[in-house]
Amino acid sequence: MKLPGSLRARLTLAALLAVAIGGLIAGPLLLAAVERDGRQAIDRELREQTDQVLRGPPGQGRFGRGPRGGEPLLRGSGTFVQVAYGDEVVARQGDVPDAAPVPPGREGYSTVDIDGTPWRSLTVLLGGPTDARFQALSTLAPVQERVASTRRLIVLIGLLALALTGLAAWFFSSLAVRPLARLQAGAARVTGAEDLSTPLPDEGPDEVRSLAAALNAMLARLQASTAATRRFAADAGHELRTPLTGLRANLDALARNPDLPEHERATLLRESTAEQDRIVHLLEGLQALARGEAADALPREDVELGDLVDAAVYGARRRHPGVAYELREHDGAGGTVHGWANGLRLVVDNLLENAALHGGGRVDVDLAREDGGWLLRVADDGPGIPAEERERVLEPFARGRETTAQGTGLGLAIVAQQVGLHGGELRLADSELGGLAVEVRLPARA
Repeated sequence: MKLPGSLRARLTLAALLAVAIGGLIAGPLLLAAVERDGRQAIDRELREQTDQVLRGPPGQGRFGRGPRGGEPLLRGSGTFVQVAYGDEVVARQGDVPDAAPVPPGREGYSTVDIDGTPWRSLTVLLGGPTDARFQALSTLAPVQERVASTRRLIVLIGLLALALTGLAAWFFSSLAVRPLARLQAGAARVTGAEDLSTPLPDEGPDEVRSLAAALNAMLARLQASTAATRRFAADAGHELRTPLTGLRANLDALARNPDLPEHERATLLRESTAEQDRIVHLLEGLQALARGEAADALPREDVELGDLVDAAVYGARRRHPGVAYELREHDGAGGTVHGWANGLRLVVDNLLENAALHGGGRVDVDLAREDGGWLLRVADDGPGIPAEERERVLEPFARGRETTAQGTGLGLAIVAQQVGLHGGELRLADSELGGLAVEVRLPARA
């Protein structure tokens, strides 16, 4: 069964189904109660009639004796009585049907069918050597008529209740979904990035207000993300334009001056190679940031952090032979971190690269266990970063105002991103060497 697409129609259908299910449950229970009450009333009447017939004064009230027997008592009441000895009925009085059965040999109440009509029966064993039995029977036709009349009334009331419920549900659901319609109209007006700052209407029931608040929060995040994307694109374009412009100028100079002296030509080629390296590093940084945004799709595994730091320091020494890297692994530094191995390597590589580019020639690297987690600390002897600028330099393309060393401005941004993806903390502090100390805390593998 395919549900209707309209919420109002679904609410109305749900109300109708609820009323219908209630009627289907309550109707049979009510009919059963009416039938039970009618049968119990007949049972009481049968008992009273049996007592009057069998327990009256001798010669007056007993069945078949005297001028005041049971016949006037039973005639026209839809009831008859009979007495049987063994398999033979010896007396019958009242509204006796043509196919009246022989009284059963078991005492008590029962329901018998006579010519397709149910009768209620009460049998009393009289005893004696002839196995005498007395039976009083009353038709259940009035009870059936009452049940049928009640059934028709239930059906009529049920149909009327369904109609009224449908109208009421349609009306009230229309009022209920009206705030949703206003919310939908407000969302439809958001057609571009310039509309993200317009809040959606926050009114109506609690659920609608909660939905509107969630949508407004989503719009705010989209607005911030859009602004960050635009700023990122502008910064990336600006950073790429500078080396591309220098590279183009060098190539133009080589093309216009084929007779340049060899040393000048070599200088232009070295500068072009440096600009190309800068572009490659910038693109690699952008790629790393993009991968970090797809954190859910990145493979995660147990990474031996001590081995990773050792390999990163070894690589940094080869890239920067003039920098003195000192690695100090403290007690308890053996263990694993669950995460993306390449991302963790990016953290260490970028910290070591920044320390080499902006330091004075010495970098201290400490790895230790602290408060159940890892502490990686990279300190240099450079000029450092003022405290008021440390938050800003964690953004992409942001660099210290006094920085003169070459770089893309993406190193610390990549570090901050990867540390966040691994559930860690990043802190910039002053170094004992006089420069900057970067502390990374990562949760240890249990």
